[in-house]
Amino acid sequence: MPSEFVGHFTRSLELSASRPTSPGPGPREEKTGTETHATSQTRDTAQRKWGLHALFVSLTKSTLTADDVHQALQTLQDIDISQFAEEGADAKQDPEEAALEAAIVGKLTVVLYRDAMEACLSQATAVEAEAEWWAEIEVSQWQTALYLLETLPLRVFNVASMVIGEARAQRVPLSISTFSPASLRNLLRSSSHFTLQPGRLVTACFPHLQHHQSLNLAVLLASPNLASTTTTSSITSSSTPTSTASHLLTIQECAYKRKALERMRDQRAEMLGELAQLRTPLEGLYTSFLCTLVRLVDAAASSASTTTSSKPRPTSPIQPLQKLSQTLPTLTHTHIHTLYTLHLLRPSLLTRLWPKLLIFPPLALYIYSSRTSWIPALVDMIGDAGETVRGFVRGWLVEPLVGVLHTVRAGGKGDILVSQEGVKSDLESLNRMTLDLARDAMHLSDAQLAALSARVRMGDLTSVMEAYEEDIRTPFRSALRGTLLRNVFIQVQKAKVDIDQALAGIDRLLKSQELTFAFVGVAPALAVVWAFTTSVWGLWSGVQVPSATTTSTLPSTTPPSTTSTSTSTPSPIPALPTGLLILSLTRLRSFAIAHLPEGVREPFLEDLGDLEDTRLDRDAKMLVVQRMWRSWGGGGGGVLRI
Repeated sequence: MPSEFVGHFTRSLELSASRPTSPGPGPREEKTGTETHATSQTRDTAQRKWGLHALFVSLTKSTLTADDVHQALQTLQDIDISQFAEEGADAKQDPEEAALEAAIVGKLTVVLYRDAMEACLSQATAVEAEAEWWAEIEVSQWQTALYLLETLPLRVFNVASMVIGEARAQRVPLSISTFSPASLRNLLRSSSHFTLQPGRLVTACFPHLQHHQSLNLAVLLASPNLASTTTTSSITSSSTPTSTASHLLTIQECAYKRKALERMRDQRAEMLGELAQLRTPLEGLYTSFLCTLVRLVDAAASSASTTTSSKPRPTSPIQPLQKLSQTLPTLTHTHIHTLYTLHLLRPSLLTRLWPKLLIFPPLALYIYSSRTSWIPALVDMIGDAGETVRGFVRGWLVEPLVGVLHTVRAGGKGDILVSQEGVKSDLESLNRMTLDLARDAMHLSDAQLAALSARVRMGDLTSVMEAYEEDIRTPFRSALRGTLLRNVFIQVQKAKVDIDQALAGIDRLLKSQELTFAFVGVAPALAVVWAFTTSVWGLWSGVQVPSATTTSTLPSTTPPSTTSTSTSTPSPIPALPTGLLILSLTRLRSFAIAHLPEGVREPFLEDLGDLEDTRLDRDAKMLVVQRMWRSWGGGGGGVLRI
């Protein structure tokens, strides 16, 4: 992952270092001395030029290893020593020879600079990954308990080794009783009766306590503040104080290793930031740059005294180049040795897998032996799941969609609640019943009957209701005359007509919203199918929403504040923030190369290149971030929302 960024970051330096500067006009040769001496000196100069030309051509290949750099430096030193031995310290160097040597030194300097950045970036990236792993273990109660179980054999081995070593030092015979509590108390007796210093047994189980001045009181006393932290569940779920203390000490160990790795990450990031800020001076001055690069790569190394008989020129850059070529290969080994010495790396693969290797084989054997009982149940479960899926597709997806198509095609001409002919016939029956009653009982004329018919069709039965009210006053006489029963039947028919008209209105309303109801019925099934299809496509294509772990590794993608704290005079960004920014941008660059489409990738990488440019100050980079948010954030292609 870092190689792509380092190659992109140093590509311009490699191009500039590959072009040797044209030599100026050489000094006019003065014929002093004998003819033989001049011819010999000319021959030696030509041989040195040929050697420099051959060395420069050999360095033009794409990839240079550490062995290539070492051999080139040795050849360059031999040429430089031979020239110094023949011409002396005060002799003027040939301009063409000086130009070739400067080009070779520039090429080697860029290679060493690239290797230094590669080493710092790879170490910082690896350390940051380890710190994130310990952070995940620290915040999860289940992961912490599992880590304690995985490392339990190693802790027991450390305790046993410590007890055996102490018994041999005190010349106590080893036996089974040596590991009894009373024997251990006598063997590992403390100098004082009460102390907050952790015991030797606890220190052997949890080696990080060696770096603490005293045992954390949170392990001994359960304070109220501690109960509100993330360890509440572990305290309440622990059955004994020993398990609670072990759990808290494990969390403390994870936190100690995480903080140590973060400090180491910051150191590498600061070195990386200083190296990145040296890219601009590298384009002009190689010799002073090499001295600064030596100080950064090997800050603890003291200047070695020269013991060679032939003293090189004071301005020669060969010595710092040799120092760098010898120091850079040891950086990775020293870094790994430091991590192993301080026990900051995650446990080995065997340590993390032994609980699974211990549990899974018996579990697999049990599952295989009981296959006759669970295989039919599993087959039935799969069959039920298939039936459920088919029922869902048929009953909630296909049939509602067919109904939608039928509704669109029919245009509201489907089944109805009440037919218009039935409503019309009931209204005509009510009209006839009312007119007959009015003609027989009220003796109305034809004009009055026509007006009454019009009012009945509009729903006005005032005349009939008045006659009904009169009949109620003398119910027996009205019943004998038959008018009361006729009025009651008219009221029943009027209620039937009202019900038919209400149902007809409801039917018209349903017909107008029939398509809406059809889509409402199929919408939940479509939502379920869309969510399932999106999830499957995300898993298949690899572009899915990152988890919490992945998101933590990417740089912050929140929209930048519009009110920037810009100052009148731009100030350079310090080395540590520059290095941390480069680490985040390196991960984001790798993510963009792996997941973004080609049409978005190139302009997005160009914006990342602007953020990686050390010549821009904080205000300029804030403007770049605002431009990226407008282009790729919430209002653009949504790159920062992936």
